[in-house]
Amino acid sequence: MSNKAKLISQALILGSGPDNPKAAEFIDGVLNDFVHETIESQRIDLGGRTIVAILIAHDPAHGDAIRNELEKAGPSFNLDIGMLEVS
Repeated sequence: MSNKAKLISQALILGSGPDNPKAAEFIDGVLNDFVHETIESQRIDLGGRTIVAILIAHDPAHGDAIRNELEKAGPSFNLDIGMLEVS
């Protein structure tokens, strides 16, 4: 079975913090430890703040691990990060 066949869950990752042009790259770096597919990514810079939204497909067995790693790593890059399962 290929890894693509296991990517049946989707999650929306939201990150926010002070203006940070590398916020999406930081989140992508954390995600590199997991088999996933980025479906869509958006970044907004407004009022000295950066907001990043990334929709991913992932193996449902890895959802909690992905969330935990993102929430643990976020403060080191001055980002508040959360993840919401959407399917």
